[in-house]
Formats: sequence, structure tokens, C-alpha cells
Amino acid sequence: MGEHSLSALIGRFADEGLTETPLDGLRLLRLSQPVGPQHATIEPSICGVVQGKKRVHLGGDSYDYDATHYLCATMPIPLEGEVVEASLNRPVLGFLLSIDTTTMTETVLAMEAQATMQLSAEVVPGLSVAEWDTAVIVALQRVLELLDDPVALRVLGKGRMKELMFAFLRGGAGAAIRQALGATRDVSRAVSYLQEHLAESVSIEDLAKRAGMSRAVFHKKFKAATSYSPIQFVKGLRLNHASMLIAAGSSVTDAAHQVGYASQSQFSREFRRQFGRTPGQWRRASGDEIRAVG
Repeated sequence: MGEHSLSALIGRFADEGLTETPLDGLRLLRLSQPVGPQHATIEPSICGVVQGKKRVHLGGDSYDYDATHYLCATMPIPLEGEVVEASLNRPVLGFLLSIDTTTMTETVLAMEAQATMQLSAEVVPGLSVAEWDTAVIVALQRVLELLDDPVALRVLGKGRMKELMFAFLRGGAGAAIRQALGATRDVSRAVSYLQEHLAESVSIEDLAKRAGMSRAVFHKKFKAATSYSPIQFVKGLRLNHASMLIAAGSSVTDAAHQVGYASQSQFSREFRRQFGRTPGQWRRASGDEIRAVG
């Protein structure tokens, strides 16, 4: 890929951590040191690294993304992520592009209206990696170049973002994105509902109903998309969200309540089983050690 030109552009605008840009759904990434595996919930997004290497772990599988592959998540998924290769002299440089934006939805619908591709009935995994291709590299560079020119950014920004999204939709991750945002939103719709109602009692039957499936069919399709059973996924999503709340300063009691646990003892027991630490130990050890990985 055009690693050097893209890394130069991202390096010019990205501060340490995540940096917001004026472009809808686009953030830039700089990480200057390796980070061991950390629990996080990845949001629906395309995560690209043009310098260095990152890795996520899900259901016993590992996914690397670097200057040869990018990561695509089409739904919120609890996982482990790490920064594998990074240093002050050669930091990880990359970007996060949300696929849950009006611009992406408009682009998907426009493609479907033209019937340029047919959606498969097969469930596409919610997490995958795809190879960089020339169209994506060129489109990403054209988007990043706008950050140097405020007038061009205002006039051309949305158009070039659509060009970038169109390139991704035609690339290796396109089928997964289109299935998640297009006509077959079954599992994605259930996951989105769950994420918005973490503090409530949501049963697997509720989720299956929202996906328009029987419980048995929902279980099968859900596991194909996420690598988790629905029960495992619900628990993982709630505990990961609680871990981030605690790391950000929430009390253990408040974090448990915000993710739907009525019993603090049950919450503490399941939290320790998930993370190997009690919620109190997690709070004390948080700080710089615990950070969201995208």
C-alpha cells in the first residue's frame, strides 16, 4: 500500500491516542508504545493501521491488522485488543472510520438501488480482516489531504467521504458492511438494541423477536456472526462496558447498576471470572494500563 504517504499524513494530524477530525465518523490514531491484551468493546467501524501493528482476539481466533490488512467490525463486539508493534520513533498510525453514520447508510442504499451487488443469504461474521486495495488507499489519501485545506474540506468533505466508503464497500469488507447496514439487519439490529438497553432486563427471546427469528435460528445466526452464544455475548458486553465505567471513575455499585446487575455480589463474581480481578482491583489498576482498543 502507499504506506509512506498515508503515514506522513496521519502523523501530521494525529495526537497521541485518538484524534477527532471534522469529517463525519473519522478519527485518527497514534500509539507510541506496545499495549498488552485489554478487554474492550469495539464499535461498528473500519480500523486501519498504516504503520505498526494491532491485534484483536475473539472466540479463540486472532486478527492482525497493519499495512497489509484492515479490520472491520459491523456490530459492537466484546473482545481483547493489543498494540503489538509501536515505539516513539515508529508509532502505530492509523484511523477509525465509523460505519454507523448517515453518509455510510446513504452510500449503501445508493449502491443497493443500482443493484450493483447482490447480498448473500449467508451470515457474514461481525468481525473480519480484509486486504488493502488501491481504490481504498487512493480514496483515503484524498480524504486526509483535505485536512490541510479548510475551504476544500467544507466543499469536498462529504463527497470524498462517500468516495472512501464506496471503495470500502467494493473491497474485501464490503459484503459484511452491506449485510449489516442493508436489507438484512437481523443480528445487528438485536445487538444495537441490546447495547442501548444494557441496564434493562433483556432476554434472549426478546432479542430473537427483534431479529424476526425463532430462538433456535437466532442462536445459530448470532454465533455465526459474533463467535459467541447470545448469553455469552450479553454477559461479555455488559462486563466490558462496566470495566470501562470503573476505569473512568464510576463506583462499582453504579457500574453494576448501569449494566443491568441487580446483585452486586453476582456482578463482582462474574467480573472476576471475566477479567481475573475484582472490580475494586480493576479500579486500582486502571489508569494508563486500561484503555479502549479499536
